[in-house]
Amino acid sequence: MKVQDTMPPAGPALFHDRLSWYLGISAYWFATSFKWFLLFFLLPYQLLGIVPGGEKNSYWGLVVAVGAVEAMVGPALFGYMSDRCRSRFGRRSPFIAIGAALTALALLFLGSAGQFWMVVLGYLFLQISDDVATGPYAALVPDRVPEANRGRASGVMGFLQQVAQIAAAVVGLALSQNIFLVYAIIAVINLVCAVIVILTVREGQVERPASPSARYAGGEEESVARRRGFLERCARGARQWISPWRSADFRWVWFTRFLNALGFYIIQFYLVYYLTDNVREFRLLGRPLQDAFQASVVLALLISLAGAVSALVGGRLADRIGRKRVVVYAGCLMFVTLIPFSLIPNYTVTLLLAPIFGAGYGAYLSATWALAADILPNPEDAAKDMGIWQMSVATPQVLTGFVGGLIDLGNRIQPGRGYTLAFFLASFAFLAGALMIRRVKGST
Repeated sequence: MKVQDTMPPAGPALFHDRLSWYLGISAYWFATSFKWFLLFFLLPYQLLGIVPGGEKNSYWGLVVAVGAVEAMVGPALFGYMSDRCRSRFGRRSPFIAIGAALTALALLFLGSAGQFWMVVLGYLFLQISDDVATGPYAALVPDRVPEANRGRASGVMGFLQQVAQIAAAVVGLALSQNIFLVYAIIAVINLVCAVIVILTVREGQVERPASPSARYAGGEEESVARRRGFLERCARGARQWISPWRSADFRWVWFTRFLNALGFYIIQFYLVYYLTDNVREFRLLGRPLQDAFQASVVLALLISLAGAVSALVGGRLADRIGRKRVVVYAGCLMFVTLIPFSLIPNYTVTLLLAPIFGAGYGAYLSATWALAADILPNPEDAAKDMGIWQMSVATPQVLTGFVGGLIDLGNRIQPGRGYTLAFFLASFAFLAGALMIRRVKGST
């Protein structure tokens, strides 16, 4: 695989407006959602037996923050490389294949981690490997799907993400006593879904430009030309990384996604510990659940079931009434749901609220990818720009990591207060993100 400084022509514009094609191109989002859904419950549960109990939020927050620092730049970096890839296998497929393979190795390492440093190292390795694939993969929708069909494509993508979480919940509940087996299953699914995407897209061979050494001949003239060419490429590369930020629409979409991700990750990262410390008793249909891990997976299952339905409906609505309107409604619904969740530490109440929150989150997922694809400043840099947009998901993870220390501090002042403040912060992040999306002008 070679990465050149010039932009290659796109592969064949393969697009089929049928469900099977949308499912095929979205398959790696299924794997990604399956993977991170389980990991964000499994890893804190795994840490309970490794770190001191009173500082578990701080330790887990440190793991998240370390991985998030890399994830802030990884998708955009590998997306940039993908945009300039001259492989005969295409621009995106080689990165997806390599990233999926490395991700599988990282998962197996994490599954055998028995010390804190191993968890940190394995999580960082996993983030890097995942970014190798998902940075370039994020560009497939703007690459292949016409604007008029992006709402449907985003809806199918959101639907698969929710179905993946349902499947992950079933695996987590069934195999919660065999952690390594769960990691192995995640690794296999990651590889299978990568193959499905590559076979669906079928990127063709692109023309290779003449190498820089072939353009110049002879001694000092060649040396000067190469140095000048290197400086020009550096300047051009810097401009390309800055260019999307010149678009007001891109800035607004980035920041609103940042707020939504901040709210979601605060809940997801600390739900297991919130249930462990504040709720403590878990009953489903009159039957007790084994522990906080199972209780959190059941909640996530309800969220995913509701989200799967609302993702398909929201995708259709995004094409009909506009992406922004769907995002606003979804964000307000999540805000309203989180207020009682923050104030009432009761598992039955939480069970009732979970599907309502899931409906809002599924609808949000169905519209946000279509919205981002609509406002990309330069289609020729789609993977790089989508990678920068994905930084809006990675960056709040750094802040969310520090929230763990604040939760522990608040809990020391008064038991449970740290979680209440954290979830209040999450709810208002959803509301702010929903209202600010109206500032976007380049999409409906």
